[in-house]
Formats: sequence, structure tokens, C-alpha cells
Amino acid sequence: MNTNFLFIFLFFTIGSSFAQSIPVGSIDLAEQRARNEQLLGKGDSLVSFTLRPLLQKATSDAQKGLTFHYLPINLRQQYNTFSPLVQNDGAMIPAKGYQTQFSTGIYTSYGLLDIRINPEYVYADNPNFEAFPINETNNVRLAYIHYLNHSDIPYRFGDKSYHYLGWGQSSIKLNIKNIAVGVSTENLWWGPGQKNALIMSNNAPGFLHFTINTRKPIQTFIGSFEGQLINGRLENSGFDNPIEDYIVDGVNYKIPKQSEWRYLSGLSINYHPKWIPGLFLGMNRVFQIYNTDLGKGFTDYFPVITPFSKMKNEDAKNRDQLASVFIRWVMKESKSEIYVENGWNDHSSNYLDLFDSPSHSRAILFGLGKIFKLNSDKNNYLKFNFEHTQLQQSADRIVRPAGAWYEHGIVLHGYTQMGQVIGAGIGSGGNSQTLDFSIWNKNTVWGIQCERYAHNLDFYYDAYPDFQNKWVDLNINTYTYREYGNIGIQAKLNTSWMNNYQWQLDNNKINLQLQFALQYHL
Repeated sequence: MNTNFLFIFLFFTIGSSFAQSIPVGSIDLAEQRARNEQLLGKGDSLVSFTLRPLLQKATSDAQKGLTFHYLPINLRQQYNTFSPLVQNDGAMIPAKGYQTQFSTGIYTSYGLLDIRINPEYVYADNPNFEAFPINETNNVRLAYIHYLNHSDIPYRFGDKSYHYLGWGQSSIKLNIKNIAVGVSTENLWWGPGQKNALIMSNNAPGFLHFTINTRKPIQTFIGSFEGQLINGRLENSGFDNPIEDYIVDGVNYKIPKQSEWRYLSGLSINYHPKWIPGLFLGMNRVFQIYNTDLGKGFTDYFPVITPFSKMKNEDAKNRDQLASVFIRWVMKESKSEIYVENGWNDHSSNYLDLFDSPSHSRAILFGLGKIFKLNSDKNNYLKFNFEHTQLQQSADRIVRPAGAWYEHGIVLHGYTQMGQVIGAGIGSGGNSQTLDFSIWNKNTVWGIQCERYAHNLDFYYDAYPDFQNKWVDLNINTYTYREYGNIGIQAKLNTSWMNNYQWQLDNNKINLQLQFALQYHL
């Protein structure tokens, strides 16, 4: 079928029914609005909101014939005045100066088949900025080099402007009742968090993956279930820090990394007991391994089904694991929710080891939200949310260091995709506390977010002998969203007071980040 014929065929078979997914981090805040409506008692009470992207409701009864829709045109722009300040922005990179992201595409379906073509283009000026100094003491430098050698997180993506064109939020899936099977490059979000997610978020570009996932909760006699099983391909950034960052007293401490891509296997599943309304229990688990080290057995391709305790030959398989369990409890009567996710950066030796030292290699996320109605019809309300995330190692590190989150001794690129952490955007050893207040009505959102963000405390305690050099940011983010017919506009102004920038005592800086996003529905 040639291109002209395909275009004519699609043009004359446009339908009016679709049930496509809402991309993670959508400009129109549709995910957050749907979650709010659940607290208000208006949304589907069986949806956990711990497995995204969410399925958008169909506009009419499903058709068996061919349907075709243009996807919204999305344009995101941002400007950082001093240094990179980015989180949960997908294919955008940590960069100073101006950056923009553009995406659009088409969605079509025929019978059981759904096709979403939604590529993304990113451009960043990417000028140089103040980085970690190379005139620090040898002990500090060696501690810093350890993190460079065990992660693929370049401080700058090359020394020129940055261009990237990828498949973005594209997918091809077969929908068989409540199950979807297919291939996708969409961003995923696993877990109950709203600002951070321990295992899977949209902090990095989406990666190519095969997926089997529920399209909506599957109801049984004991309750409902949602889940997703993926096998994916993680790519390296292709960038590195300057070689002088690795040299101490004339010795090069750089450990070469493989250029090979990494195989990822992941599973997320949650359960809603029918006897406890609003309660969701779940777990997430992922493994990654260099493609050249991948075995040929069934459990090599699907290690997420193996025991959580470390098997005798586990270390020989050269693969790394992350896992978490979580709970989300929605209380519609009080229009509130609480949620917790507890994760581990490695296997326990056995179940007794897990019982004895549950905080070993642990990270934790805790949050709560509450809605206050401002009118009787529930269309105007105030939303409050608090979230705490701790990736810093627990006190167990005193007797048994576990290493920083998202970093291991086997896969030297760490848990990254194209140079950015796939999980929580605060990164290895980071802690954050976030307060968010927002006012919602039918077409408008106004909000202010206050965040304390402590950078990589694991590195800090490894490198510095006193308490004064902690690099801690105070971020004040004001944001708004407004719809004008088919056009949606989102604007943000984030002011960051950076205390001891790059862990340098009294090196205090201010960064302003301006963001402007436009969404146009064709």
C-alpha cells in the first residue's frame, strides 16, 4: 500500500469513537483531574492510579470499523537562567538556557487493533554552566568519581546544541477485552506517587518495550486487579563528563562502560480487595542486564517471576534489581487519600535477612492528599497534597553500606534511559519534601508548590567530614492551566534558592525557570 493510497483511505474513513491513552504528564493535567474526581466520588472507584498511562474514556460507543483521529499538537518551552532544573519532563534534558519540545501525531483503530503514532522532537541550546569543581580534595574527588563510574548521568549533554527526534508516546496494541498486548515507546508511571515514583516515571524519555497490560480493572469474586508486564530496551546517553573529571594526581580513575544496550524486564501489579473500598495494594519489580550478558532461559527473559531472595547463582547472572511494594487508600467520605511506597535497591540474601534488616538498601515515599469543596456542585475545589521521598540510605549503611539508589556494581550505567534516571527525578541519594496547593474549576487550574530538595546525601556523607556542605534547594513553583476552546495553555515559574550549590560551602545561587506549554486539539 503506497503512502498516497493510505492517506486517502484514512481520510475517508474517519470515525467518531476512540478510547486512547492519556500520555503521562499531559499538558492539560487530565491525569490529576481524573484522580481528583475519584476523591470527589465522581470517578471510577476501581482505578488505582498506580499504573499509567490511563485509558481515556471513549467519546461514543466503540465501532468495529476503522476510526482515525489527529492527536493534539503539543509545544513545551522552558528557560533556565543559571543551571538545569528539570524533573518528570520525558525527552527533555537537564540543560541551562532555552529548550523546546514538540509533538503531534495520529491515532487510528480497526477492530482489536490500536495504532498511535506520536513522535517527539526536542531542541536545547545547551550552553555550559557551573559544574562540580576539579580543585576539591582528593578524597572528595574520588568519591565523586565513584558516582560518575556507576551511572550514565552526564552533567551536560555534549558541548553543542542538542537535537533529538524519537517515537515519543507511540504504540501499536491489540485490545482483547480488558487486556492490551503490543509494542510501545510511551512513558510509564508505576506506583502511587504524584511528584516522584521509585521505579518508573516520566523523568526520562520513554523506551521501546513489549507490553501486556490491563486496559481497565479486571473484576473477580475477591476484588479487582490491574497489572503490566514489560520487556524493554534501555539506551545509553552517548555522552560523558570531560576526562579531567576522572583524573586525580595524574591517575585516570575512569572505569570504561559497555556500549551495549540493556535489557529490562518489569512487572507491576495491584489488587483492590472488594471488602475494603478505596484500598489498593501492589508491587513493582524490574531487572536490567547488558544484552551481551543475557541468558537464553525463560527466567532470563522474565526474571520478575523469580524469588525475591537471592538465589545461589544470582550474582553470576550479572543483572541488577529494583523492587517496591505500595499502598494507596482513598477515603471518599473525607475526599482524601494516603499512599506509601517502600522500595529496595537489591535482593535480600534470604527472607530472614529481609526480616532482620528491612531498611537495608531501602527507599521510601509517603504522601497524602485532601480536597476541600468551594461550591456545592464539586466543580470548584481546593486540592492539598504533601509528598515525602527519601532515597538516601538508611542508618543501616553504618554497618552494611548498600550503595546509592539506581546504582550498582554490575550495570555501570545505573538505572537510566538516555542519560536520565527512570525512577524518581531527585536521583541517587536525594531527599525531597513537597507541599502543593491548587484551585481547580472546570477550565482553569491555579497552584503553588513548595519543595525542599537535598541533593545526593549519600555522596555528601561519603565525601565531607562536616555537616555544613549539604546542597539543599528551596523551590517555589507557581503554575496555571487554562482552556480556551480547543486550546490549552500551561505556564510555570519556578524560583530555586540553591544553598551550597555543587556541595561548595557558601556557594549560594538562584535559578529561575520559566515554562510555557501549548496544546491544540485539531
